Amino acid sequence: MSTLFFKNVPGRLAARLAGAGAILLASGLTLAGAQTTPVAPPPAPAQSPPATPTPPASTYSTTTSAPGATSTVTTATSASAPTTTSQPAPLLGASTEPTSPSSLLQYQTLGIRPAPFGSEMFSSANVSATTIGVVDPGYIMKPGDVVALTLWGSVPDANLQAVIDTNGNVVVPGVGPVKVGGLAAGQIDTTIKRAASAVYRNAVHVYAAPVTTVPITVFMAGPVTAPGPYAGLGSDSVVAFLQRAGGIDPNRGSYRNIVVKRNGEVVGHIDLYAFLRTGELPKVALRNGDVIVVGQQGPVVSVSGAARAPFTFELAGTSGVGEEILYYARPRPEANYVALLGVRNAQPLNSYVTVPEFSRLALQDGDRVGFSADALSDTVAIQVTGAFHGPGAYVVPRQTSVAAMIARIPLDSMADRRWIYLQRASVAVTQKQLLSESLARLQKAIYTTPPPVASLSGAYAAQAQTLQTYINFANRIMPIGNVAFPPGIDLNRVSLEPDDVIVIPFKSQVVAVGGEVTQAQTLIYEPGVSLKGYIRKAGGFSNLADKGHILVIHPDGSIQTNGAVAPGDRILVITRLPGHYIDIAAALTQILFNTALAAVAIGK
Repeated sequence: MSTLFFKNVPGRLAARLAGAGAILLASGLTLAGAQTTPVAPPPAPAQSPPATPTPPASTYSTTTSAPGATSTVTTATSASAPTTTSQPAPLLGASTEPTSPSSLLQYQTLGIRPAPFGSEMFSSANVSATTIGVVDPGYIMKPGDVVALTLWGSVPDANLQAVIDTNGNVVVPGVGPVKVGGLAAGQIDTTIKRAASAVYRNAVHVYAAPVTTVPITVFMAGPVTAPGPYAGLGSDSVVAFLQRAGGIDPNRGSYRNIVVKRNGEVVGHIDLYAFLRTGELPKVALRNGDVIVVGQQGPVVSVSGAARAPFTFELAGTSGVGEEILYYARPRPEANYVALLGVRNAQPLNSYVTVPEFSRLALQDGDRVGFSADALSDTVAIQVTGAFHGPGAYVVPRQTSVAAMIARIPLDSMADRRWIYLQRASVAVTQKQLLSESLARLQKAIYTTPPPVASLSGAYAAQAQTLQTYINFANRIMPIGNVAFPPGIDLNRVSLEPDDVIVIPFKSQVVAVGGEVTQAQTLIYEPGVSLKGYIRKAGGFSNLADKGHILVIHPDGSIQTNGAVAPGDRILVITRLPGHYIDIAAALTQILFNTALAAVAIGK
């Protein structure tokens, strides 16, 4: 029995826990998305959020990579950004999807909102560092920038770098000062050649190219993660400096009101929503000593549900209308209703309207919007996997029965019709909720149950640590929602649900034996051989075997204790644990066993 997940654990307890885990995995559950059943189905549909969200902590820590990177061509010192900041209100990612008024109310009570629109720009993977490369042809040259000059022909060859002086000039040998400040970088060569041609004949050639822009220090102010001075180049954008400062504070900073100040005067205004939606970003040529000021966050409206961009949006003015949110959130085609939760004149507002009606509604700071698709479709989409020929997906009328669907599927000659089963998203959600609730109760029990005698305190503490490791492991298990059909059930009475997966196993001639046996192995099925006969073929029971509880796991994921064996079955002998661990381990085994049985048998 593998104890892969239970390092530094008393051997017998580890074995018992591993046996309990094997029950889960053998019954068709997945760990971290890995498929463990013989036939691999398509990925399960996304799960809905729980009816009652788990209350978050009052603060949260966000790890950022907001260092002010120092260029190799500058001597300006960048401020070091802290790596952990404490924010006053929790934020969820864009995957949060409460859509009903009651769900929105729960998230309002808990202070939970989706992440701000555009916050992906400031993830650690997107942080910009100061780099040196080819100067943008559209960059406007200014004092301090460097131009490379090359002269050859009837004059001595010369290669030099000229710095633009405070008057905007570079000095060309034999020509004198040439005005280039204020010109685009792409115009430098033409301008200098024109000036040289007035002095030299055709036998002299000149080539000019900008090579570096002036190193500068820009100050970041306002609600950013790490305010202070940051080094960069004059060609760097405002967004690059925002990234170096760790991004805009998600609870206080504005994405729509950012200004660049020079000597106390505003020289540029940036609304990042225009950049995020259409790519428009004002060209502001930054200079040494400029200050980028992020304004205070304006009124916000959070969006969740059936939208392509479920984020928290900042309104352009002190209030807005639904049309503004529709433009940025872009609800999906199936969205036809909108739940709106807010406050008006100190009174709660709760509305449920169509999308066209929502476009005309007035919105205010703090509103919460949930898009939903409430219209029932006349059809459902289902998938097929396993031993069959033909298409792997079908769109069928709602209320189509499993029997009618199987009749349409061209089965392979090796298909085992006895063990056809479903994988259902709604069952997977229920299984996960049951598992989470059971593990939560177990976690509470192991930390609140005192040892019967003081001498066992050390053993109980070690046991608690071991079980916590296992609980962490078990919480990662994702059920896949197996639905097994008991013998004799009329499949004409079982209707398909949206996104059901029909799994058609191949016929098998083997029986797998594992768990607490001397030699786990796979054997050829022999009619007439009993359950214990297969165990004898695997070398018999080990010393830790629980001989009274032998699990027979069928190809559809259903489980029988001490049941008859058929081709394709898996036999799992679980572990017997003596001593003071038995109560807690037995409880854990029962929790996991019950969850494994959530591969429900319709009709029972």
